[in-house]
Amino acid sequence: MAQYNQCDRLFRSTQALFAHCRDKDDHPFCEGCDRLFSTFTGLDQHMQNAAVHRSDSESDEYASESDDDDDDEPFCVGCNRWFADLASLYQHLAASSKHNWCFTCSRDFATPTSLDQHSSSPVHRGLDFECPLCSKRFKTPSSIALHIESGTCHNFSRAQVTAAVHALKIVPTISVSHRIEGGTIRVVSYYVTERAFNGTAYECYLCHRTFRTLGALNSHINSPAHDADEFKCPKCKRKYKLVSGLMQHIESEACGIARFQVVEDFTKNLVDQFLKRLKL
Repeated sequence: MAQYNQCDRLFRSTQALFAHCRDKDDHPFCEGCDRLFSTFTGLDQHMQNAAVHRSDSESDEYASESDDDDDDEPFCVGCNRWFADLASLYQHLAASSKHNWCFTCSRDFATPTSLDQHSSSPVHRGLDFECPLCSKRFKTPSSIALHIESGTCHNFSRAQVTAAVHALKIVPTISVSHRIEGGTIRVVSYYVTERAFNGTAYECYLCHRTFRTLGALNSHINSPAHDADEFKCPKCKRKYKLVSGLMQHIESEACGIARFQVVEDFTKNLVDQFLKRLKL
């Protein structure tokens, strides 16, 4: 059984938990690494700092700095077996039918299909996309959107990002029709006090989910969890609260609306317009 405290739900397996997180754009989940974070700020820091998300040059620099501390031993945990040296261990991991090993990430996968899906994920792409506001580089267009939405880039809010994207009036439309044209961007921050404690846990007064700490409840109440749906997929009509969620959906090619290369080209064409709108 696997549990996600923010949803107060139990899942039959870790795979079921991860599938749930992929479907929720208000969950700070890294699809490439199958890793769930407690806040979007933590996810953003991971996307910027994790070795698997760095460019090749950054990874080489990191490796050279850590060579002296490299204490890898030729031991296969899955098989409980020692090898003469690391070369023999790597040969074992590559040839054994018991392993589906990613040598870039040093991770073992349950099936060859899982390894293939991982290998084609954004984790193994280059940092080809530059944030138009701070010049940090990312592997996917959705990572840029998530980076800005998180508030860590020049203190822009996700509401400002949403308004800027809506103003582009993209065709076919991706905006949910409940929006009022020309409205003022309203950025609201909430702060929950100890009065939210119900005797056993801290309770969200909007959805009545409970949290172990006041900090976790404050993170939840200021997350996109209670935002309205703002975007929709033009093909399958699935709705999203954040444009980063819609972009991840399109990048995954799940409903076949566009190949990833089309998403890249489309994003590059929109960056200049988006930046102008965001600065208004």
